[in-house]
Amino acid sequence: MKVLSAAHLKILKEYPRALLHMRAQRVQGRFSLILAAGLSKQFGVPDWPRLVQAIAEDSAVQGEKILERFEGKGSLPYKTELLFQHFRSREANRQKSSVVGSPEFENITAAKWLKICQDHLYKDTPGDLNKAIDNHAYLLKLVPIIQDTSITITYNFDDFVERALFTMKASQDRGLGYETVTSPWTQFSRRKAVIYHPHGMLPKELMEFPRDRLVFSESSYAKLFLGALAGDFSFLLNHTSKNTCLIVGSSLEDEDLRNLLVQTAQGNPGNPHYHVYFVGAGDSIAKDEAEAIRRTNFQVYNLITLFLGEDEIAALADLLHDGFIADSDLADAMTELDTTAKYHFYLTGPVGVGKSTTATQLRSLMVIEEWVEPRPALLAKPWANLTPVEKEATDGWIASQFRIKNDKLRHQKCSVVLIDRPPLDPLAFTPDVEKPAKAKRLLDEICPKGRWGIEDGMVIFLMGDGKQLAARIATTGREYNADQLDEMEKALKSIYAGDGVKFIETRGKTAAEVTKAVSEIIHFHEYKAFKIGERLNWIKSDKKAAR
Repeated sequence: MKVLSAAHLKILKEYPRALLHMRAQRVQGRFSLILAAGLSKQFGVPDWPRLVQAIAEDSAVQGEKILERFEGKGSLPYKTELLFQHFRSREANRQKSSVVGSPEFENITAAKWLKICQDHLYKDTPGDLNKAIDNHAYLLKLVPIIQDTSITITYNFDDFVERALFTMKASQDRGLGYETVTSPWTQFSRRKAVIYHPHGMLPKELMEFPRDRLVFSESSYAKLFLGALAGDFSFLLNHTSKNTCLIVGSSLEDEDLRNLLVQTAQGNPGNPHYHVYFVGAGDSIAKDEAEAIRRTNFQVYNLITLFLGEDEIAALADLLHDGFIADSDLADAMTELDTTAKYHFYLTGPVGVGKSTTATQLRSLMVIEEWVEPRPALLAKPWANLTPVEKEATDGWIASQFRIKNDKLRHQKCSVVLIDRPPLDPLAFTPDVEKPAKAKRLLDEICPKGRWGIEDGMVIFLMGDGKQLAARIATTGREYNADQLDEMEKALKSIYAGDGVKFIETRGKTAAEVTKAVSEIIHFHEYKAFKIGERLNWIKSDKKAAR
């Protein structure tokens, strides 16, 4: 079995659901890294404020007084634009042979400006870059993930990710081992290891990479959001809506990234992303402060926050890849730590309360639908309105569905799964006197001869108003009135009495708000499984137990 370090064990103890969710998304090809300035800090690359200050102090720019005038005012892109315009005016006086505004003048000026930015970006970086990459706390740990991911987004201008990929490229790879793009709309030459720089790139060697953009100043930001590059933001929005992302190296100060996260959260509340909140050596965060950060990031940006230091980031990168540890070994390690590797969340509630709608919003998880085969027309009728023959046919089909769903769950080694309807739900449609027999039938079908058990899980119970639900489902062809739906909710509450049940009131809530509430339970609440098998056996054995 894999020997795990203290940092690995910390991830397993503190963030098991986050790890399992991201691993599953990576296997499905729906995982992506978003990298930012913190990644490059170890290489001596300045943050944006320091870079702007260094550019202002450059002898060719001499813009210190401009920054002093706007100290405490204006954004960094605005200040960068001021410096560029100041530099351009100085160039107009220096370039006597070029006509200001001509292509020759603008191109020469832009080239000089890029060289100034590049010089200060790499000024304090190590001379031996390969050694510096080897010594980086976690960059090389991220490389296997990047190599196995279709696209990685980096808001950094530097090329250290590309250099790391080149040093670790596969022997059979006859290319660079990656592809760098600054536009997401062209066809990529590679299926994986594409590095997308939304803000453009300033490589250490200017001749090596594309220089079709540098989103660094106020005017270039305006183009990104409102003008020629606005489509690129649409690509990012689509990407974060369709994938689960891990953000590394960002303090969430970047307005571009924050805007992207807010819009993604509003449009897709069931697809949270992960953010590494960096905790430096010797630093500590009080429990109440960490909770405030966690809740704020989740409510505003739909982010799940991981408080990690350098060693823990490297450990997380290890654990995310099954090349480091297989699911079977990971499950064993988590069991040894008294941490489950299987998180099952059953969604229940009366007909029409919004279970299926909510489940469709949470498909970044593994979701097992209410019915895994086409639903027969008989299910549209209330149970009391069915003939004995129809009841028999319906019972048999429903029991077979729960058998298939339970088989999927028990064959998973590591998983975070949302299941639309638990196996106890059919009892809510059944008269008390018939419940023991139905419980027996369900047990016999799901667990033939008791060879295995029913997979337990936390029950998330959606509650609603019968009148509203009846009006909602009228267009679906299902024949339930308000009283029947209220009785159904009452019966379900009786069945799911005990630990391991969370209730969500849907009255007055939008579908997005209900989804967000369910998502918070899945990702944050203490996990307590409702003993579904025990409850089903209890009902089977005693008529009174069903009441």
